[in-house]
Amino acid sequence: MYIDLSDQWRKLGLGSRLEVRDGVILADGEPIDVDRPRLRSLKARAAYLLYLRELVRDDRHNVAIIGAWRSGRLVEPPEVKMSSIFLFLPFIISVPPALLLHHLSLQLAMGVSAIIASYIILFLYLKNKCIKIDYITIIKTKYKDIEFLKRNKKQILENPAVLGDYEAYHFKARGLCVVKDRSANAISFETPFGSLILATTGLLARLKPEEIEAALRHEEGHIKLHHMYKILIFLISEFILRSYLINYIYTNISLYLIGIHLVGASLLYTALLRLYEYEADRYAGSRHLATGLLKIGWSEVVEEVLYPAYSRLRFLVKTHPNTLDRVLRIWTW
Repeated sequence: MYIDLSDQWRKLGLGSRLEVRDGVILADGEPIDVDRPRLRSLKARAAYLLYLRELVRDDRHNVAIIGAWRSGRLVEPPEVKMSSIFLFLPFIISVPPALLLHHLSLQLAMGVSAIIASYIILFLYLKNKCIKIDYITIIKTKYKDIEFLKRNKKQILENPAVLGDYEAYHFKARGLCVVKDRSANAISFETPFGSLILATTGLLARLKPEEIEAALRHEEGHIKLHHMYKILIFLISEFILRSYLINYIYTNISLYLIGIHLVGASLLYTALLRLYEYEADRYAGSRHLATGLLKIGWSEVVEEVLYPAYSRLRFLVKTHPNTLDRVLRIWTW
């Protein structure tokens, strides 16, 4: 396979020939390993980046119309801004009880209660926003009149032929919760009261049905592997340890130790979250999950390839592993 990338390469001041032979990239005749590339030169990094872009390029249509159907009726998903703060909320709420209360027993009771309460409240909040869907229709088109698309959404979903050139996908949601958010994201939640998997319209708009299936299977993996329960156990255990250390060691030596402990605990917590992402990737691992990750995390992939040192530094405080690292792991499993 030969990919004509002369325009992009000229902008980078590089050559213009990129070939793929038997899974090996040849950049101006120079082989670059796909699985674990040694991207030491700008040419190698750019070639690899452009190769990845060709794997997920889908320029034919640039507008997506999402229709969520329940009991035969078109329903409008509620607006919910998905954020990683959801994962950090129980940890953040556990900080004040250990610092503001002076009696150890009271610290433990209030802190553990705050962690569990925030966990349950977050689940109830998401469940309240959740509209479970029977199936989803995704129409992709190049039609430029956005106002027309908004005004006639239902008619277009029922008869997309009015758009001329289009692609239509019908996806069985099996009780999936859908919310309106431009960001491409999904989250799973498990409690003794039930579980839910929630996806944004941004995710549905960017991915193909098989990639959506893979992303939802990833979220299912979090539930099957009981990651939320394990996170809760970690947070409670860390809080109990923190309370004892504050009362019997830190206050007797230096209050700076409390800050160091909180930074260390947060780094350990994010490392645990990243580990669980790898485990869920393995549970759902497929080439469709890999291409889906490349699509929704493309800007991050560019940063990882062109600025690897900065990307590794940011890795320490991220709740998710680097996108490219996840993709390479999936390819090699």
